[in-house]
Amino acid sequence: MCDTQQAECAKVAQTESLSFAEVRRINLQVNKAIRPTPEPAGSDVWTVGPTDGDCDDYVMTKRHQLIKAGFGSDRARVAVGLAKGQLHAVLVVNFGRNFYVLDNLTDEMLPVQRSDVRILTVQSTDNPRVWLRAPGGEASPQQSVVAAQGDARP
Repeated sequence: MCDTQQAECAKVAQTESLSFAEVRRINLQVNKAIRPTPEPAGSDVWTVGPTDGDCDDYVMTKRHQLIKAGFGSDRARVAVGLAKGQLHAVLVVNFGRNFYVLDNLTDEMLPVQRSDVRILTVQSTDNPRVWLRAPGGEASPQQSVVAAQGDARP
C-alpha cells in the first residue's frame, strides 16, 4: 500500500475534532460512491477515489477523506482480517477508548467487538508502513485492535 500510495502513508496530526456523525457521513458517502468490483486475479492495487473497487479501495478512500477532514492518521488505521472466510480490509477508527469498524459491506459503523471481521493485522499508529499482528491470530476483534495498540495508548 505505501509503495504505491506514499502520500497516504504520511503521519498526519489531527487538525479538527470530527464528530461521530461526521465520520458516519464520510463512511456512507464512500460506500455509495464506489461500485463494488473484485480485482482481477493476481492484481491488488489500493486506490483512493475510484468509481469501481474492492474493499481496500473503500478503505483507502475513507481514510483519505477522514484525514482530509482533519482526523488524525493515527486514529484511522487500515486492518486486514477474515470475513466469511475471506481476507477483507476495513478501516478501524478510534474515538477515545472505543474502536469502530468502517466496512464497505455495511453502512453501519460497528464497534470492533460487534464486527463480523476477525482482525488479523492492523497498521501501527506510529508508522503506517508497519503492520502489527493480532496475538495468536485467534483474538476477538476488540482484543486484536487493543493488543495492536501497544505502540500508542487508546
